[in-house]
Amino acid sequence: MIRLLRAEALKLRTIWSTWAILIITMVLTGGLGVLVGFAPHRHDVEALLFPARGTSSWFDLVFSTMTVSVDLALILGVICVTGEYRHKTVTPTLLCEPKRGRMVAAKLLSSAGGGVVVGVAGGLTGLVLGIGLVAGGFGDTGRMLTEYRHVFPGVLAACVLYGIYGLGLGALLKNQVVALVVGLGVIAVVEPIVEGVVPSVGRWLPGQAAEALESVAVSASRRGGGGIFSSTAHLITWWEGALVLLAYGVVLAVAGTFTTLRADVT
Repeated sequence: MIRLLRAEALKLRTIWSTWAILIITMVLTGGLGVLVGFAPHRHDVEALLFPARGTSSWFDLVFSTMTVSVDLALILGVICVTGEYRHKTVTPTLLCEPKRGRMVAAKLLSSAGGGVVVGVAGGLTGLVLGIGLVAGGFGDTGRMLTEYRHVFPGVLAACVLYGIYGLGLGALLKNQVVALVVGLGVIAVVEPIVEGVVPSVGRWLPGQAAEALESVAVSASRRGGGGIFSSTAHLITWWEGALVLLAYGVVLAVAGTFTTLRADVT
């Protein structure tokens, strides 16, 4: 297994899509953070959408842009397995390790590691942005770091588990385009509809589970009613969100191992 993990880590380091995802993560996190930070804000009150600059709610709003790394971690997880079939590199992979289960297990772990890297890239960008805003005279370092510590751990955990979820989705569907469309489409289109119609069901879907993780340690009572994550009553707990995302990824990966991935490679 160690040999397989090293091989998977090497693949992630040497394919261009990994570096493209990291660059996109940093550009989106930084760019959206600047746009959100300098959007019109109220100068004297803390409000949900337009908090005063330098306040706790404002830093929460700026750091919430780090959540874009979660979807990019899902994309990396999908590519980790579907890329092999798209570029026909799965043949030498299976010649080295013909057992599909071991191959998928190694890819699950490597996708989790890829999620860590994507999350760290987004987190470092967010931290640099926060330091720049403080240096520009917006808020103080202590408040900025406090809000950063509230947001970043949940985003990092969501990235890790979304990497696993993306791998499972890719293992089941095998086609890269289909897996990406389904994974991102469910989050962007299907989940809001289900959440609006049947909230009790919608909160157990992957996007809501990730939001529960992203909202860890953030509550309306501690924020005084402000902040981007102030409305969390509809969410499951953070540990339930973690277990739900892990279950999605593992179940999909196992299903793919015993169905689509068992087909002969041509």
